Amino acid sequence: MLRFSYMIFFLWIINGLQSPLYDTDPFGFDCLHYFSPNSEFSEVVKYCIRPNNNKNLTTVIHLFNISDEYFTFNELYHLNVTSDDILLWSSSIDVAEQYEYYLDRPYQSNLSNETFFNCTPPWFGSRCQYSLGINEDVLVRSPCEMTSTDNIFQQTCYILLKCDRGGPSICLDWREICNGRIDCLNDGIDEIGCFNLEINECNDNEYRCHNGLCIPKIFLEMEFADAQCFDGSDGIVKNNHLLGSDYRPHLSDCQKYICRPDEGQFTCGDGQCVEDFGQCQNNRHLALIQSISIQGNLSYSCWIVMVCLSKIMNEIENVTCDQFMQSSETIEEFKNCTFPLEFPVIPVLFGHVRFLYDPKEIDNINITLALKPDYVCYDEQLCDFLTPTFRLKNLTCQHGNQTGLDMNVELFTWKSIIDSVKPYFIGCITQLYQNISSHYSSLYHCKNSSKYISKYRIVDGIPDCFLKDDEEAFELSCLLNQTLRFQCSDEKQCHSPLISPNICSRPTDINYEEILFYQICDRIVDLPLMLINGQNHSDETDCEYWQCNNIYTRCDGFRNCLDGEDEKHCMTPITLSHFFFCTSPQNYTQMCLPAGQIIKETVDCFGTSSDEFQYFQTNKFLCSNDTKCEEDDQNPCNENQKCLPYDNYEFCLDRLQLCNGYNFDNFINMRDISCRIINTAYKDFSLDTALAYPTLQTIPTYPIKNQITDEKIDLPIKNTIQSNVCNYGLHMYHRLGVGNYSSLCFCPPNYYGDQCQYQNQRVSLTFVLATVDQPIVYAIIVTLMEDDNDTQKIHSYHQFTYESKTYCGRPTDIYLLYRTQDKNTSKNYSIHIDAFDKSSLTYLLSWHLTVPFIFLPVNRLSAFLTIPISRPSNFNHCNLQCYKGTCMKYHNEERFFCQCDPGWSGAQCHIPIDCSMCASDSVCIGSIQNRSICVCPQNKFGSSCRLRLICPVGFCKKNGRCVVIDERMIGDSYVCFCAEQFHGPRCEDVNHRIEISLKNIDIQSYVLIYIYNRISFTRSIPTSIILKKMTMFQDHVILYSQDVFKMILVKIGTRYYLAVLQKVVQSNITTSINPAQRCASVDEVLNTQLVSLPRIQRLKSYHIPCQRDFNLQCFVDEFYMCLCTEEHHSNCFPLDHQSSFVCEDNVYCENGGTCLQDQPICFYSILCVCSDCFFGDRCQFYAKGIGLTLDDLLRYEIRPNTTLNDQSLVVKLSATFTMIIFLIGLINGFLSCLVFHNRDSRKVGSGIYLRLSSIISILIVTMLIIKFCT
Repeated sequence: MLRFSYMIFFLWIINGLQSPLYDTDPFGFDCLHYFSPNSEFSEVVKYCIRPNNNKNLTTVIHLFNISDEYFTFNELYHLNVTSDDILLWSSSIDVAEQYEYYLDRPYQSNLSNETFFNCTPPWFGSRCQYSLGINEDVLVRSPCEMTSTDNIFQQTCYILLKCDRGGPSICLDWREICNGRIDCLNDGIDEIGCFNLEINECNDNEYRCHNGLCIPKIFLEMEFADAQCFDGSDGIVKNNHLLGSDYRPHLSDCQKYICRPDEGQFTCGDGQCVEDFGQCQNNRHLALIQSISIQGNLSYSCWIVMVCLSKIMNEIENVTCDQFMQSSETIEEFKNCTFPLEFPVIPVLFGHVRFLYDPKEIDNINITLALKPDYVCYDEQLCDFLTPTFRLKNLTCQHGNQTGLDMNVELFTWKSIIDSVKPYFIGCITQLYQNISSHYSSLYHCKNSSKYISKYRIVDGIPDCFLKDDEEAFELSCLLNQTLRFQCSDEKQCHSPLISPNICSRPTDINYEEILFYQICDRIVDLPLMLINGQNHSDETDCEYWQCNNIYTRCDGFRNCLDGEDEKHCMTPITLSHFFFCTSPQNYTQMCLPAGQIIKETVDCFGTSSDEFQYFQTNKFLCSNDTKCEEDDQNPCNENQKCLPYDNYEFCLDRLQLCNGYNFDNFINMRDISCRIINTAYKDFSLDTALAYPTLQTIPTYPIKNQITDEKIDLPIKNTIQSNVCNYGLHMYHRLGVGNYSSLCFCPPNYYGDQCQYQNQRVSLTFVLATVDQPIVYAIIVTLMEDDNDTQKIHSYHQFTYESKTYCGRPTDIYLLYRTQDKNTSKNYSIHIDAFDKSSLTYLLSWHLTVPFIFLPVNRLSAFLTIPISRPSNFNHCNLQCYKGTCMKYHNEERFFCQCDPGWSGAQCHIPIDCSMCASDSVCIGSIQNRSICVCPQNKFGSSCRLRLICPVGFCKKNGRCVVIDERMIGDSYVCFCAEQFHGPRCEDVNHRIEISLKNIDIQSYVLIYIYNRISFTRSIPTSIILKKMTMFQDHVILYSQDVFKMILVKIGTRYYLAVLQKVVQSNITTSINPAQRCASVDEVLNTQLVSLPRIQRLKSYHIPCQRDFNLQCFVDEFYMCLCTEEHHSNCFPLDHQSSFVCEDNVYCENGGTCLQDQPICFYSILCVCSDCFFGDRCQFYAKGIGLTLDDLLRYEIRPNTTLNDQSLVVKLSATFTMIIFLIGLINGFLSCLVFHNRDSRKVGSGIYLRLSSIISILIVTMLIIKFCT
């Protein structure tokens, strides 16, 4: 139960601990920086003072306390104190930046009298007014004393929608808006506009959540264990169909979570969901019960008796119902109640379902049972499929026995009454429809009802229509173009991906192509028989060419060879497990069934049992004729029966004959009757008998990590668990003066109020950034703005540092707030995301995300964004007029915008803004509340970018480059960019060098190198895949791998070459490939007759090529890569030939080049296949024919984004030679100018020409050096 706040990690440098980081927000309120220890990304969440609009907290901010030592800026300056020092002395970031600004111009600034308070721990703040801890004997005023609240259940509430819940005990939670049920009794305002979610359609590259919102479809393929949909429906899909893990809602604190479609729909307000009137861990259900149990216009006695008889509560005002019911006075007064009596006095379900009771003789009522209503009333317009049988005033009702309340059924609880009634009103609507005719194509119309639902809700296991016809729309369900819908082999309907494929009686799609190689012809039936060309085939048919004695069957405890050759001379003891070995009663042949197929049903096999313990005790037998043998306490075989000995167990023939009716007299080998468990568990792919290549002359070396003496310093951490007083906020002690203290709550973005008791309107954004693994640090700025064509007012923003080495592919969570707590729903809003290269502050590109469904209190957006390493070219025509900016196109939309110059804002960059707050080496991109938004360079931080980020000296080894990615400046804040030969958090580990020579092979523009350190029979994914661009006449490649390896494959075009194959892992290696190393296609190594066979039959011949050609090393078919062994057997593993390396989002290649990357999200290698006449790493150069330009000469030798010292030798020599030519040409030109500047010299023949020639020579050489440098 989350009744306490997050753990806050604050480190005080004084006395061994680091001070907390804090600043002020654009509205002037103090904020503490919180870095989640559980987050994969080092995003910061700000806990701020977030008052109500009508609450004045200026006194909180401007109090002056002189109990701690303080200094003026001028005094600090003369004491040689730096801004880094005062930041360590618990200064706020803002004060430290002010002081740094003062230090830049100490005699010109008017800040000399600004004051810095040197706080005594544990106090901090601009006036040393805050503390996380305080002496217990100090009297502190609680915020509860300052706030009047009826929130007796300590709930957080959404108060920005004026919702009538029928009583003060329960308030509206933001998750109850647009949840498909009416919660507000004032015209159901919580469901107004929500039908827009039902008719919402998603793009082809998006997945439609169950509630109608859209997320990028690529999120379904990602392996981070987070659901992105508001309702967690994509997590259900992942569990059922994809990654098979427990995918829960995105944040561990469940602040983004509404109820999942497969669970109860009453929200407990903390992420838990239960059935109506189910039990919440935080007791919010008690608030609901108290709310509907209000007395209303009923007399006290009528109300008390009905509460007790209906079993809503068992105790009222600390008096039990038994005591009330024993009161003759109460019972007598109950007889005078007015009937029909409505109780509760407010709707009990869906905002309109009410209960009516006829007159009761209380003496005839069984008070141990829950009193069932005689009539159930409802809103006739919302439930037009029901036929009323009773009307009373403005109530439309049906008899109780028509709505599940059969008088013969005994119900004992209030919840059981609700559960009986609820199914009859599931089909009711929440609002009357208007103008839906244009959306018919995306809707399904429920039969005999006016209700429409999204067509994606049909056959999803959740009835939405009264007649449940949405679960029987079989034909329509298969016409939907919905991701992952599936069809069972014996059914007509296509099930929603919310349903598990396990509902099918047999697998939905048996893929005979994906049989594991070691399972072929191992006398264990793994695939059912299939009919091909009139013949039955399985993995155990046509095995005459198969080698039963091979590396995978040898000494496994089971005879694969009939003569037992594979089990001879075995010295290792075998543990029996996993498979049942039994005898078929039809033909008495031996057969093995996987234990997973032995279920508690009849299995047509002697001796099988679903219970291993019972089986070994031989006291139960499962019979193939669907009858069970009787159980005896003694051995089921009596003394007169013939029994078969096997190991330590005896099997009773007569009992088996009794069950199955078979005669065992004809059995040749009685051992075949026995059932036993044999050890044929999953086998690992083995290279123990591989034909090693190349032949190594030295003993293989293994990586040895450098012994680093620098140990990671674990800073002491103080964990502060907050009390309930601040709900999910941070409880802080606030010093008002000497001996005068109070409590204060710092709230996360989700909440506001004195106790963080109110839920904020906000935009919840989760996005994943992907980029090539390059030593580049990016600044990402996310702004929430009004989407208009004029001012584009910024409401909030978030800026963070991103680098791919640590954070690529990991989700980033951001909350963006509106300027006012109650946003203007008449306006449109959008999110604008900018990316900058922090090393040069070069603007790269922008993305635009529209905030949909403004009527929702929390707008949930997800995005997958790819960052380029350089600014993409923009050749599209732009018709926008940008006064002080550049017209650009959003990368993810066909939409243009004005990228404003510093000092300007607005849709057309026509509004001047004050950027004086930003440091001179930063970039100003906007303002909020007259406060500049500054993008900081790589070594700076702070709202004005004036504070320095410094790496510890020598943190990165082997000449690695250290960068700081967040302002904490602790171990996790430092990232090392390593040279190609090294890796590790501090570049302490040496990469493994692989050199491959290519001999007599036609080279294409690039090669693919697959590196394996482990091979699997199931999904043999390479340890790494390297894309390498090849230049003309290049005959070798040099690679560096972080991992050791056993096998390396090189793919050139469609051909595979075996470059390395070793029995043990290797590190550095030099090898070569030639036509002899090519892995032939299967149709080259098998004859035409075998190739034409069905693949399940053709596989049985795969040993033949290795036995026929002793020089053959490998061959490939549609699914397998097969290696020949020393025994001349084939050893095959799956190889994915269909993998696409084309970039899904091309932000790298220019001029129409095809982008290729080694993996979909976080790619280590990327290259461009250029069109004709274009070349360069990004196809950025154009040359028609043969040229002698620098671009032509150097081409791919230039390494982008790399210093000259790290360039190749060719580039260094070219630079040296160019500089020499430049200096010689420059000196020659100047000397010539000096000579021919003399008038007498120009009298010589061609003197004027020579003077002009010297000037032109200087200009040409200068242009040459400029061209080289750019």
